[in-house]
Amino acid sequence: MLMNSIVVAVLCGWLLVTTTAAAQTLTQFNKTSTTTRPYFIELYTSQGCSSCPPAETWLSAFSKQTELWHKYFPIAFHVTYWDYIGWKDPFAAKTFSQRQYDHLNAKHIGQVYTPQFVINGQEWRGWFDRKLGDVFSKVQPEVGALSVSIEGLQLTASFDNQTGNSAPIELHLALVGAGLETEVKRGENRNKQLKHDFTVLRHQVIKSNRRQQSTFTAEIERIDTKSWTAEQFAWVAWIEQRDQPVQAVAAWLEAE
Repeated sequence: MLMNSIVVAVLCGWLLVTTTAAAQTLTQFNKTSTTTRPYFIELYTSQGCSSCPPAETWLSAFSKQTELWHKYFPIAFHVTYWDYIGWKDPFAAKTFSQRQYDHLNAKHIGQVYTPQFVINGQEWRGWFDRKLGDVFSKVQPEVGALSVSIEGLQLTASFDNQTGNSAPIELHLALVGAGLETEVKRGENRNKQLKHDFTVLRHQVIKSNRRQQSTFTAEIERIDTKSWTAEQFAWVAWIEQRDQPVQAVAAWLEAE
């Protein structure tokens, strides 16, 4: 009996250490992807757009996917060009609007509008007909693994590029919030209580090291999560090549 008790105690201690070590926080983050390309799903949206809440509800459903942050990486960029109608979206940024225009300039999309979905760098209109088709059933290529580590404000990352493409790569890092709520006072959604998930709150672009094109080191921006009343936060990091997402890692964060 004594030996059994010792074994149980050791196992419990090991499980506690393992669980603690696996915890991801704002300043202690360590993730490595698989080598398969995931589905990187961007939604361009605005609180000033009456057509956007249903699209955000659809995006929110990914929170129930068991392969969230492995196979599926949904994020929502709030744009600023709806602010003119009288309601300023608190989650919108000009850089997010510019990202959508960058897709247009790269001919990834045919025009700029909201709600707009871009999957793996290509415009996807299937949501409007509620016909997913085979968009999430296509065999994804092997592109290489991405590893990202954050210690305090220091980020290090590496990408084992197996794309066969020698074009320059860059690393994107976003803080994403879920369970955000806003009571909209004006505009097309006036008097509505809107809830948002996978909302990009901060976005930083990091260039690769000059000598080693697949490695990254950078000091990340200091962030105070008390600025937002989100139920959950996540770090989402992804590699882009020719303005198209290639590989990604992410995880929900625990409070520090």
